[in-house]
Amino acid sequence: MTRDGLASTDNTVGVRHVRGADDLPGWDALAQGAPFYLSSHWLRFVDTSPTGEPHYFALEDGPDLVAGLPTHWNPREPHSGYQPATLLGAQGGGPALTVGGRRGYCSALLAAPGRSEAAAAEHTAKLLAHALEELPQAEGRWWWPYLTPDAVDTAVAAARLLGPLSAEEIHLVGADCVVDLIGESPEDLRHSLPTRQRRTNWQREMRRFEESGLRIRRTRLSEVCEEGASLLAQVQWKYGHDETVEQQRSSLRRQAEHLDDLSVVFEARDAEGRLVGFSLCYDWGTELSLRLVGFDYATAQDSATYAQVMLHAPLQYCYERGLRRLHLGTESYEAKCRRGARVRPLWALAPGVSVRGSAVLDRATRLAAALPAGEAARFVEAIRTSPLS
Repeated sequence: MTRDGLASTDNTVGVRHVRGADDLPGWDALAQGAPFYLSSHWLRFVDTSPTGEPHYFALEDGPDLVAGLPTHWNPREPHSGYQPATLLGAQGGGPALTVGGRRGYCSALLAAPGRSEAAAAEHTAKLLAHALEELPQAEGRWWWPYLTPDAVDTAVAAARLLGPLSAEEIHLVGADCVVDLIGESPEDLRHSLPTRQRRTNWQREMRRFEESGLRIRRTRLSEVCEEGASLLAQVQWKYGHDETVEQQRSSLRRQAEHLDDLSVVFEARDAEGRLVGFSLCYDWGTELSLRLVGFDYATAQDSATYAQVMLHAPLQYCYERGLRRLHLGTESYEAKCRRGARVRPLWALAPGVSVRGSAVLDRATRLAAALPAGEAARFVEAIRTSPLS
């Protein structure tokens, strides 16, 4: 490969290297079937951070993009969830190139629709090899965190086209929750819940919210930045984070500046119009992604507001829009599972960073402790029998 991006003797095929995903026409066509956190919109927002160097690579066949690869070089990464040593429990070896995006806790491959898994792996391997050549400061070290189950096998195949990758270099790093829509309405989904108690609780939550006098309003992020900041701060304080209301307001404003057109906010307001709870979601492809929630706990704690803005209102939106999945993200696993979500393992590839053979199952057991009993047993068994373990 050469510095001008050519990667083939066929001069219609080449690798292009840019500093922003939105500099690549066709990137979002590749990302339509991928998580929102690989869209150029989210990546542009993330890259406003003063830390980290973004580098985007795309395989071009004539005028068409056939594969893409986001990477970030950030040897002083401030966020523990994207520090390889912290997340993987590994020491030494120096900083590594982060592949697959930042700050979304969800990653996958980007390849043109209709490409086989073998072709997607080959394209990705070519891009990754080019990235490591273009960024010699990484000294060949890279890692790819938060791969979803439907992407990790192809990512492993791509990695193995570049060199050996043992099972001990494939790490279980967490889990997230998704709700796959069933039927034509939320009521169809309710009927699919596995226990009578969960189906009854669903109805009870809906009734409690109706009786609370609160009402749901859909809007954009730009319309809730000012009021929502204090509610978001309350959530941060509840979970031990020392962040100010002004910090939350600044974060919401930055997201609105770059992502307002894709945002969907579900507000819960009382009869006087006061905001008592909200959720921020992003509509992308066939999926709605829940990003954050905020609450006035003094007002909202007895009104099923959490369930309404986190699940019921977004689900209604998904059915109306013809979306097929609600992505609920990480944490609060039990609350999400009891309302119809399933848990997915999230994987990381880290060549040169090995763990003992039992580490994956140990991590699965710790994650399962936060799940209802049925989901916990299925999660551990799925990991135990996975070829990645």
